[in-house]
Amino acid sequence: TVNGEEIFRKELDRRLGVLKRMNQEVTRAVQIQVINQLTKKVLLKQFVEGQNIEVSGGEVQGELEKIQYFLKSNPNDSDKSLVEILETQGSNIGELKDEIRRTLALSKYLDNRVDDEEKISYFESNISVFNGEKVKASHILIDTTKLKTAAELENAKQKIEEVKKEIDNGADFAETAREYSTCSSAKNGGDMDFFSKRSDVLEELAEAAFSMKVGEISALIKTKEGYHIIKVTDKEEGKDVSYKDVADMVDLVYMGIKLEELQKRLYEKAEIEITL
Repeated sequence: TVNGEEIFRKELDRRLGVLKRMNQEVTRAVQIQVINQLTKKVLLKQFVEGQNIEVSGGEVQGELEKIQYFLKSNPNDSDKSLVEILETQGSNIGELKDEIRRTLALSKYLDNRVDDEEKISYFESNISVFNGEKVKASHILIDTTKLKTAAELENAKQKIEEVKKEIDNGADFAETAREYSTCSSAKNGGDMDFFSKRSDVLEELAEAAFSMKVGEISALIKTKEGYHIIKVTDKEEGKDVSYKDVADMVDLVYMGIKLEELQKRLYEKAEIEITL
């Protein structure tokens, strides 16, 4: 339950069923991740309902038509109807409309609380997000996602600490990655190639990499995937950009951050009870 509102087991099973059909292993960690997603969805729904933000049927329909147009222009989905695509994702038109309405309401809420000065300040403090700057790095991962006990987690931490000592004592980073890393990049010496600050790379790794110099090796970094050590191997400087050049992208990124902050506040204040 989330603030007294029930999330039924069948909703969880429906989401997990979609993952199973995609041949994804449904571990305990995956179950918890899906539960957290459902919880945040309910929290945002409750929040929007409490704000009395008006979203018209026309606004919802307009966004729905944009989605349909995008799907028709996508070669992979052009022969499928929106209903068919939603069914493969375990959803339906009604749920999509609810999601659109909630998203529009949240957008209106945030737009009324964030001005251009705040966005400009964020842009100036995080210009590497928008100027195309890239970093090339390699990493070593000791995966902890399938570990269940405190003893197993402690062993993983000790393992990465031993690996770090070897590197500090002069061991070649790439060879050490090939020997110890549990990431698929191990076969390439841990090479992650070039990436931008906001990319698919885990946020903790990107933050560390962009603060380091070429050739520098990090301390231990803990993420949801496990323990990492990274080495920056190259950098591509960004180009000169003004706020006006990337205003739309700044808006997208910064509003996403504000939404994450709102979700975190709601989660911390919520009364949540999980029984499986």
